[in-house]
Amino acid sequence: MHAEGGTARATRWPSLLHRRWAGLVDEASFAWISLLQARHRPERTFRQRLEAYVDSWRGASLKEYYALPPGFSPSPSCTPRGKALRIRFPSPLPGPARRNRTAVFDFWLGPEGWSGPTMVIAHGLMSVSDFGYRYWAGRLNALGWNAAFMHLPYHYARRPFGLFPGEMCVTADLVRTAETLRQGVLDLRVFAHWLRAQGSRLMGGWGISYGGWVLAQAACVERVFDRLMLLEPIFRIEHAMWESPSGRGIRRTLERLEVSPETAEPHLRLVCPSLSRPHLKPEEVLLLGGIYDRVVPLRLLQEFRDAWQGCHFFPFPQGHVGYRLMRESLRIAQEIWPRDFALPRH
Repeated sequence: MHAEGGTARATRWPSLLHRRWAGLVDEASFAWISLLQARHRPERTFRQRLEAYVDSWRGASLKEYYALPPGFSPSPSCTPRGKALRIRFPSPLPGPARRNRTAVFDFWLGPEGWSGPTMVIAHGLMSVSDFGYRYWAGRLNALGWNAAFMHLPYHYARRPFGLFPGEMCVTADLVRTAETLRQGVLDLRVFAHWLRAQGSRLMGGWGISYGGWVLAQAACVERVFDRLMLLEPIFRIEHAMWESPSGRGIRRTLERLEVSPETAEPHLRLVCPSLSRPHLKPEEVLLLGGIYDRVVPLRLLQEFRDAWQGCHFFPFPQGHVGYRLMRESLRIAQEIWPRDFALPRH
């Protein structure tokens, strides 16, 4: 009995340390995010603007909310950038910031060229370096896939001068937060349509946190993807803002402006993937979560899996901020979709 107790304690200690370390990393990240979000407080009359925005879309469908402008037909430019191509086109929803008015994707061609399968990688909120994503693009190329790294609104090449990457994406200005998501979905739809026209037969999405939110919402509008990997996606924005530690700064600001969760509640059906159904079969979706994640807790991910009719779901010991899920998701994808990663394909 003594030996068994010692073994149990030895097993619990790494788990406890892992949980505490994940908590510290997450808390430091949340504090930094709250500090940046405080720089973008909306005007005192914001509640009226929010109510008007919600009312203007009250009867709209997903297709209407995420519709491309009539006659919108961009001609993307492709310029070499190291081993990649940088693909640019005017965003169908330009927005106020000049540098954010152009959609940007970095593209690495795999061994099969434009007709090969393509994986669109969508990074997390306030991501500052694409070093790791370039590594994963190389791994995808080695597995026979093209890789496309999406510069989400207000990040990377789309970051306005003087601002931290992504600090304008999710703030107490809920109108801009919704419009930024809408812009990301529209940019992705345009890119997907163009890529299909180049001959791409199979399209996958690999989204992390905020990027997972954009990809999941796009998948509910039309069949953008044939495979979808979502890592701790922000699919319940009301929880992220009103209940999770990442939304503390936003909550304080909204409470001072007398904005309650009920004010924006009618709009949730247009911005929360958990309230819609994807244009994929359950077996075509892979969902990963962090056991210690308080932004997207496991209980909500399980509800999401059920809402999406039982997609693949795997939890791992990680907080919301971490790198393990990238490695695990690609490994699991090769196991559950072996034919997609089998070389040669012809």
